[in-house]
Amino acid sequence: MSWAKLDTHVNAHSLITVDGHSCKQYGVSLSQTFPFHKVNFTCQALAMLSQLNDFDQQMVEKEIKHICAHPNAKNSIKHSRNPLKRLWRTQYPFRNYHYLVEFSLNDNQIVIDDVLFDRKLVGPKDKFSAERTMLYQVDRLTSATYNKAEDKKGIEKLQGAWRRDPKATTQVNTTHAAVNGMLNELDKAAWLMGTHLDTAYQSDKIKAYTLFHNPTDKGILDIVECAFDKRQGNKSHNAQHLAAVLAQNHQQGKKVKWLVHSQGAIIFCAALEHYRIHYRDKLTTQEVAVHGSGANIKRFEEVAERLGMTISSIRNNPYDLVPNLGGFNDTSASSLVRSMKFKGAVFGKNSNPGVSPHTLPFLGLITYADQLQLFGDISKATVVRKFINGLPKGDSRL
Repeated sequence: MSWAKLDTHVNAHSLITVDGHSCKQYGVSLSQTFPFHKVNFTCQALAMLSQLNDFDQQMVEKEIKHICAHPNAKNSIKHSRNPLKRLWRTQYPFRNYHYLVEFSLNDNQIVIDDVLFDRKLVGPKDKFSAERTMLYQVDRLTSATYNKAEDKKGIEKLQGAWRRDPKATTQVNTTHAAVNGMLNELDKAAWLMGTHLDTAYQSDKIKAYTLFHNPTDKGILDIVECAFDKRQGNKSHNAQHLAAVLAQNHQQGKKVKWLVHSQGAIIFCAALEHYRIHYRDKLTTQEVAVHGSGANIKRFEEVAERLGMTISSIRNNPYDLVPNLGGFNDTSASSLVRSMKFKGAVFGKNSNPGVSPHTLPFLGLITYADQLQLFGDISKATVVRKFINGLPKGDSRL
């Protein structure tokens, strides 16, 4: 047992002066260009800042620098209208971050009173492109899981199995975590990633998980972001943010089981590549399952192996164009034919989770054919069963 006597004169509102040398003592990372001579923190603000990962701290630092430059402005809440800023994905697309910095002026000094979530900016939005990249804890509501072909009512039960209004969190506090794919607003991502996690880690009986929410900017900009993260060089702000989350988990010695789906696999692979350059430490306490991968699996495996991260499982439907063509995982002529036949079920106007080879977890071709049958798509079910008949017994895709 150990203990320490607290200074009774220090409380949450006590002021603390921070400099470049004392940052590490308080567990915060502020750059050399931070205006230390202008800013004081309360204990409360500094404690909150120390909970944030490197990326969050950097973004909050930018907000504080903005305050120093414009101390009399009421706030800086504004949505960026510059379309080029949303195309160049290393740039954060909003003029302010989702943490609210409360401050006061005291004898020409800026006092940071608190750093907290801006409740106006977190959570689901009617305009999906206004949602923020951030962490949410999603709690389970029912025991519904996806382990067999389901009809419409069965999928509706899956959608109700997880909280649709998850709580924002500063870090991963659960054993399981997930990164969602493109065209997923927060409401959809919450239930869908819970469903994928259940499939990826079937014996874990997951009660809650942390969602690293990748907001959608709709089709074209989501595809631009995918292409951006696949290139060599600087990664998107999403990938940089996720790399900082991985680093924080490592620094705290947390064991985390990740699930990444579709574009989430691209972001995760890019985050690992960014991590390898900027953090370098091994990630042996974290593992990942990959579903419907938009990333190239070979490239993913190589960077994961270099960092000591285990890929626990990979699930890609042979009829899913996202891993086949988008991830360049199977570009054979037969794969091209299969992908094109089912492309409408993935991105078409009439696509739905029960028919799509991409949305729900891949449980095998036999289950997928049964799934199509339940939704009345007899022609596609027949195509899949014909393909099944041509496969050898024991094929892993069955």
